[in-house]
Amino acid sequence: MIKTSLKFNLSIFVLLSLWLFVYYDNLTVMEAIWRRSDTFAHGYFILPISLWLFWRDRAYLLHSKTQTSWFALPFVIGSLVVSLFAYAADINVLGQLSAVTCLISLIWLLLGNKLAWHYKFPLAYLIFLVPMGENLIPELQDITAWFTVAFLKLHGIPVFRDGLYIQIPNGLFEVAVACSGIRYLIASLAVGTLFAYLSYNSLKKQMLFFLFALFLPILANGIRAYLIVIVAYYSDMEYATGADHLVYGWLFFGFVIMLMFWIGGKFSDPELSSDESKAKAIKEQSSTSFSVVTLVSAAAILLATQVAKSTVPIVEQPKEVMAAITELPKVDKSNWGIVYHHALLQSHVESDADVEIYRAVYANKQVTGEMINHANRVFDHDNWTIVERVAFELNGHKAKRLLLRSITGAERVVVYWYQVDGDIVLDEPTVKLKQALTLFLDSASNSEIVAYSIPVTEGEQTALKQIALAIDSTSQYFVKSNNGLIR
Repeated sequence: MIKTSLKFNLSIFVLLSLWLFVYYDNLTVMEAIWRRSDTFAHGYFILPISLWLFWRDRAYLLHSKTQTSWFALPFVIGSLVVSLFAYAADINVLGQLSAVTCLISLIWLLLGNKLAWHYKFPLAYLIFLVPMGENLIPELQDITAWFTVAFLKLHGIPVFRDGLYIQIPNGLFEVAVACSGIRYLIASLAVGTLFAYLSYNSLKKQMLFFLFALFLPILANGIRAYLIVIVAYYSDMEYATGADHLVYGWLFFGFVIMLMFWIGGKFSDPELSSDESKAKAIKEQSSTSFSVVTLVSAAAILLATQVAKSTVPIVEQPKEVMAAITELPKVDKSNWGIVYHHALLQSHVESDADVEIYRAVYANKQVTGEMINHANRVFDHDNWTIVERVAFELNGHKAKRLLLRSITGAERVVVYWYQVDGDIVLDEPTVKLKQALTLFLDSASNSEIVAYSIPVTEGEQTALKQIALAIDSTSQYFVKSNNGLIR
């Protein structure tokens, strides 16, 4: 039988308590996402499933001996370093991933190399606790649109694609976020991975089924979108154009999952009996080892991480006051839908040439809110789609340019950039990285988003010239940055 001592049980209690103490905020945020998001509601079932997998193979566990492993300690340290970075940069998903990998590493440290390797799947399956994958939505939308257009052409229906808009003779469709198939993909991977583990003994067969569970929902979602357009086409846009197409989608996805299991079941392997697992455990037994140094080191590192988090500076006021553009009229609601919540300072005005000028200032770490957040957006994704997104220079100024188009055909140009402590940054991941790196060097440093936008009425180049004039006319209200762009 598995042997434990008072010291070992106390070590488990201390390490898991410290882990909970360090990652409590990450865990509560993770649970809140499970609660509000249908995409990640499966998170409630992952830990019970993992525990059941341990219980299912308990014969091996009960007839094994624990052997504390210091090999897991570097992975514990690595997870905690990632946790500190995620906390400084306000990257929730990275902090949640760190929480799960740290838990896996601590269990490995306590059980030892042989036991941890034997139960590698139940431990690795805990990764599905982390609500991640939504960054794939734009790519999945594009793939869905490509499949839909390809199937419509094979069907012989005239079709024209403009970005995420799909035009057929009697209607216009948009491949929205809800149509990306991210829910189907994540659910398929969660259940498909479990099915592969339970059904196959060969790693090769498990990996093949995992790839099958990965690609099948992507193809199925393309077929689903195509069928919705077909139904709408032949019903003269009466059916499958409202919320009912989402219901049809889930019914279709249920059929796809059943098909996946049916195909996978044709190649299943016989299950290893409990007697075989028990015999294997006894054969692989080694002497019990308990390293006080390893466990104390892990506890000290966990505690030090929490202390380090408590020293991260949190700012309530910006480093410098933003100059107000008082002679230009204020804009109460953006015409293209830019929204940045909880900014320390914010300015939104409109020039005589109908150029909207928006700026929001944040601290790199503040009490409430952050600049790069899923709730903040450069434009309204429900009313606009991206036709073109490029990095470019306007009058020597580095920026990012968006060409947006609405479902009615209206177009807008948006020119924007981020700045972190005076340096220009054009992409969100780099913003997060730079915020975290500069946080400890200058606790009062600011980050900001600056954006200019105008409707395209006389061509894109004319719109860009008007934006360039607006930038020049408002430059007096900003401070020059390190690389020349107005701040």
